[in-house]
Amino acid sequence: MRSLLRLLVYIPLGLLILYFALANRGSVKISLDPFPGGAASNLSFEAPLFLVVLTSVAVGVLAGGLSSWLTHAPLRRTAKQARAEASKVKSEIEQLRQQTLVEIDPKRKRGG
Repeated sequence: MRSLLRLLVYIPLGLLILYFALANRGSVKISLDPFPGGAASNLSFEAPLFLVVLTSVAVGVLAGGLSSWLTHAPLRRTAKQARAEASKVKSEIEQLRQQTLVEIDPKRKRGG
């Protein structure tokens, strides 16, 4: 079911990106110079419009993902500590359960 859902999402998305790229192949000049006309006019390049747009989207997605990952770092650390504590408590409960069974039925031996 999940693979069908992925196909229903990824195929149209891929086709949309492909059509966008084919429709926007024209070159645009990208200038990194905040003061145009100066001596550093070599801070510019030309690239296809679709490449500029898709690269900008990819950088934005990566920046947002990194930001989210860094924001949730304390929560992940707390969850890891809670899992370790829960595991310790489970083992203690099992140990106490075994002790209780031995005390109730003295014929039982520990561990089996």
